[in-house]
Amino acid sequence: AFDFIERKYGIKTEPGDKALSLADFSAKYDLPPSQIVFMEVQLHYRTRGVREIPAKDAARLVKSSLPPRLLDVRETWEMKITTLPGARPLTPQLLDEILNEWPKETAIIVFCHFGIRSMDAATFLVDRGFTQVSILKGGIDAWSIDVDPKIPRYQNAWC
Repeated sequence: AFDFIERKYGIKTEPGDKALSLADFSAKYDLPPSQIVFMEVQLHYRTRGVREIPAKDAARLVKSSLPPRLLDVRETWEMKITTLPGARPLTPQLLDEILNEWPKETAIIVFCHFGIRSMDAATFLVDRGFTQVSILKGGIDAWSIDVDPKIPRYQNAWC
């Protein structure tokens, strides 16, 4: 159950650890406060149907013969600064179209500034049966750094 904590923190847990309270588990391994670990446990299981895709891999897919659909879940003011070619802003109208018309197997990459909001949106789609949903790991900021430095980086958005 804690295999992702082993991967994330490099900790080899013991069989009896599952019986520990979250506070004791956190203290035993000198992990962040227990509520943070608890949030990570929830997020791990809640988002397991969502894949993270590095910017370079996403860029290759976007140029492929069957490109994924790009959904931009940032604020309007952020989209005025920059966006990715071919991306569509996730509006209420587009969401209605997605839920009612797109096949559940549609390849979708969701992105925001750094990846937090996109995880929420991607989890929402997975919860509704979509099977090929990814988020752009590191968001448009990672795309700017790893793929296209002409995509402006910007401040004043913390997620």
